Amino acid sequence: MRLRSKQSATAIGLVFASVTIAGSVTIEPTEDVMTSGFFQGDNLVRGYSGDNRPVHRVSTNEPFGTGGAETIYMTFDFDASQFSGPVPAAFLSVESISGGFGADAGPGSPFTVSAHAVSVDPIESITDDTNPGGTIDWLTFFNDNIEQADPAALTVIDDFGTFTFDVTQIVNDWIAGSNTAFAIALTGKNDTSGGEFLHGFVNNTETPGSTFLQIVPEPSSLLLVVLGGFAAVRRGRN
Repeated sequence: MRLRSKQSATAIGLVFASVTIAGSVTIEPTEDVMTSGFFQGDNLVRGYSGDNRPVHRVSTNEPFGTGGAETIYMTFDFDASQFSGPVPAAFLSVESISGGFGADAGPGSPFTVSAHAVSVDPIESITDDTNPGGTIDWLTFFNDNIEQADPAALTVIDDFGTFTFDVTQIVNDWIAGSNTAFAIALTGKNDTSGGEFLHGFVNNTETPGSTFLQIVPEPSSLLLVVLGGFAAVRRGRN
């Protein structure tokens, strides 16, 4: 169990990463891809099935002189009708691994990664050789179509293994119908460490089950126990 997060809610999510909550809904991405300022030519969105790309990367903003930030986009086949109202908790679990370029986060070198809602579907919208009918170039999408992250959706990455992001606000906006782009962007644009990272995460297309949403539709007994436990911890630190 790893408890490495800026927010207690995200720390709770790390518990859920290793536990199947009774009554929870688990959804894997229908697609997960990445964009990068290092990519050249027309092939600017990579990681589709058949691309033979086992590792995606997330970077700090404008890494090593490039524009934007390396970003992972995940889309989900989400059915809002299965939820009667807002949910108390929803978490995105990902597998942190080496990005392969010697610029990974690690102990003593933390990297804050954030999960963001997006305003339109990135797979349908970003133009590249796989999607020549797209209407937005990757850098414009990064600058204009990634929503501000909820503070709870920031997680500090400082090791390899399973990490989670509290995406409760994103999922509740999906349920309410205020956002119908069922996608999440994972970026390092909110990192303030001063470092430059090209950190790796497993591509779920190549390793199914490595990335998933876990949505808790109602306060289960385990959720209440965990919430109570973290409340006690926070009281003890005040």
